[in-house]
Amino acid sequence: MRSDYQHLCSSKMLKRSKIAQAVLFAISIAPITLQAEEAEPPSADTDSSSLEVITVTAQKRVQNIMKVPVTVGTVSESTIKESSSILLSDLDKFIPGFDFSDANMTQGGVTMRGISSPNISVGGDPSSAVFFDDVYMPRAAQNVIFSDMERIEVLKGPQGTLFGRNAAMGVVNMVPKKPISDLEGFVKGSYGTDNLQRYEGMINVPLSETFFIRANFLANAQDGIVENVADPSWNQNSKIWDLGERDHKAARLSMLWKIADSTNLQLSYDWDDLEQGPPMAIGISEYAYNGGKTPFADKAENDVKNGVEARDMYALTAKLNHDFNNEWSMKYILSYRDWETVNREDEDGTADITRYFDTSNNEDSSIIYSELQLNYIGGRVNAVAGFSYSKEDVNQRTELNLTADTAARMITSELNEQIGGIMSGQLEAMLGGNTDAHAEAAFGPGTTFAGVVDSIYSSSGFPMDHLWNANEWANVLNVLEFPGSPYSPEMVEATGDMTYDAVSMAMGIPEIFGPSFAGQWWQENIYNSGDFTNWGVFADVDYALTDKWNIIGGLRYSKDQKEFSWYIPKTTFAQVREGVSNILFDEVDMSSSDSWDEITGRLVTSYQLTDRHMVFASYSTGYKSGGYDSLQPSTESFAPENTTNYEAGYKGIISDSLIANISAYYLEVDGLQTTVSSQRPDSTTAVPLIINLDKEITGVELDLRWMATDNLTLGVVSEVRATDTYNPEFYNSVGELVPAETRSEDPALNYTLTLDWMPDFGVGTTNLHLDYQFVENTNADEVGLEDYKKAIPEYFKDMKNLSARLSWTDDSESLEIGLWGRNLLDERYMESLGGLAVDYLGTPHGRVNRGLETGIDLQYTF
Repeated sequence: MRSDYQHLCSSKMLKRSKIAQAVLFAISIAPITLQAEEAEPPSADTDSSSLEVITVTAQKRVQNIMKVPVTVGTVSESTIKESSSILLSDLDKFIPGFDFSDANMTQGGVTMRGISSPNISVGGDPSSAVFFDDVYMPRAAQNVIFSDMERIEVLKGPQGTLFGRNAAMGVVNMVPKKPISDLEGFVKGSYGTDNLQRYEGMINVPLSETFFIRANFLANAQDGIVENVADPSWNQNSKIWDLGERDHKAARLSMLWKIADSTNLQLSYDWDDLEQGPPMAIGISEYAYNGGKTPFADKAENDVKNGVEARDMYALTAKLNHDFNNEWSMKYILSYRDWETVNREDEDGTADITRYFDTSNNEDSSIIYSELQLNYIGGRVNAVAGFSYSKEDVNQRTELNLTADTAARMITSELNEQIGGIMSGQLEAMLGGNTDAHAEAAFGPGTTFAGVVDSIYSSSGFPMDHLWNANEWANVLNVLEFPGSPYSPEMVEATGDMTYDAVSMAMGIPEIFGPSFAGQWWQENIYNSGDFTNWGVFADVDYALTDKWNIIGGLRYSKDQKEFSWYIPKTTFAQVREGVSNILFDEVDMSSSDSWDEITGRLVTSYQLTDRHMVFASYSTGYKSGGYDSLQPSTESFAPENTTNYEAGYKGIISDSLIANISAYYLEVDGLQTTVSSQRPDSTTAVPLIINLDKEITGVELDLRWMATDNLTLGVVSEVRATDTYNPEFYNSVGELVPAETRSEDPALNYTLTLDWMPDFGVGTTNLHLDYQFVENTNADEVGLEDYKKAIPEYFKDMKNLSARLSWTDDSESLEIGLWGRNLLDERYMESLGGLAVDYLGTPHGRVNRGLETGIDLQYTF
């Protein structure tokens, strides 16, 4: 019997392979996972049964597509092509509940159903796992460019039972094409806005009847969207990148050996080379270019020293598949991946030398991943079991770079606070106390003690802006009645460093130093190393109670062991100024270790109402191990993360033309590991801090595909999500204490509309693809939202994105020309906003999106 979706593919619809692809497209991005086997184009006397053979990988077993009770989104090869996509961030709009951020290519972040935990800490892990070619990808390796992909799969909800490590919220699975027995290939060039130049190529060669090779490459370069006009002396011999400038290359070589009819071995080598502009930092402060009046100016000033984002990465993977008999089969995977990254970025968004601040995360890490999987199919049972193991060797150096001018400004802030404290103490001694009653008794009704202190403080010429300001420094010396006073600004300037050194010696504060050190570097380093081991055993059984009713039960036992260390030496400035201590991080040399284990599982039931309609319900749990904050040395690890998900869904085919997939879920997340920018009272700057949140999320996801005519397909994917969040007490990026609280966020609506039209003009094949994405802005719901963010309206703007591609392919399907456009409405947004020195340096900065883009594709296929 032919499957139901094949009834949609009548002989008329399959008269040309391109129209057949449109049918497959309509199915392939529904929340089910499928892979169409290689098949010859159907002839005139062949019906749609030629599309009957499919494989399903969402549950790591072969199953009929209509009997997979899992909410999974898949983006097909044709969708990747029609949307001109090479990154996960290009494709997230086609899958409800999924978002991928590529603000930092080496620190990409998956968001699944509103849950995201990207962070720069190498001691932690993301909440959603990313796999490439069946292999787990750690943090810095997740964001890769791709070409020659079979499909992208996104499994939502806890997936730890089958996918294991850090799949508490879901899994992203990138599936590249494997070598085949045919000679084929293509070359492609894309050219567009901002000098976009993209080159792709692939060749598949059968060297014998049993040995095949497939190779592909991709090079993508594009100019920035904001000209960087900073020209500091320290960058005279290095490249100054414009903001948003891209340069990324990747290649893959894969070999498949059919050892026997029942056995094959695949070996792959993957290479990734990234060297491009550092993450964008458009200053919005008064000290930024043009006073930071608009985030969408054509120019900006990022004076970061040797700023760049780079990654050199390679991977070796072996996969052995063997069928023991018609019931039993196995797969064994062994992979090694190695990467080195540099992410040196501007943290102030200005060219003010007295506010210079940059950070750099330099990583040299590797991972070994191995998995053994056994499958059984027999009678009413379809089962999979296995074992997985990974060992990650992590080494990271985090640099925090200031100029001596900036360090002096931070020290100025500390002196301002100390002098304010001295004045407060003097007033307290004079009044005999520090209460408002004492102030009223001395100065009259309505007077407050703090108000009197502020009045004395400001009337004495405080706070200082910078201690190298001769007027202000002379005033300090006179207010403190320093020996030799009174001092004049001229005297301070004439004596150079002498007055600073005298005060430094008298107060025992070597961090007070004079202007002769201007332009020199103050660097603090944090060295982290980690040895992370993870292993797990799992089993999952699908049992058919009847021909229509199935029950699935699965369990996994996971074990994580982490050893982690911190080494923070004295600042490099101590080599030129003896006795100074760190002002950002205390010196430390320590290590810690911890382990976590958990049993997670799932229970799923599905019922096939008819051949065309199925309902399912599931209960599943997920787990992510605890870890360590790389910037906060502590023998105490942060808590693990646990998820519990209840879900019900329907998928079916209505009236032979409408494919519907609907799911509703309730999700509990305990101990969500998230990163906030936090400045503690004893710190001179904000640092990324990992805190644990609790969330309860209720949502509905919808995916509809309507084949309106033989050559027109319309689609909509949408989600509505409501969230309750409990956050612990913490300090935000400007040092404000955010109380522990529970907050309810209003439901957010997101959707994408798609259109694929293939008119028949009698010459070649023409295809028009349109997609419109709407994402409701939820930045107002940020925990600890700072006032400076509230003042930027572009940060709270809903996203609207219209994209299109019009292509024509000749009758031989060897030549294709495509015209495409992205963000055709030219909508501009502030995509991120923050800063590690907002309080002390007053320098928030942000990232904006690229505006309208247009271009052309040329492809030759052989």
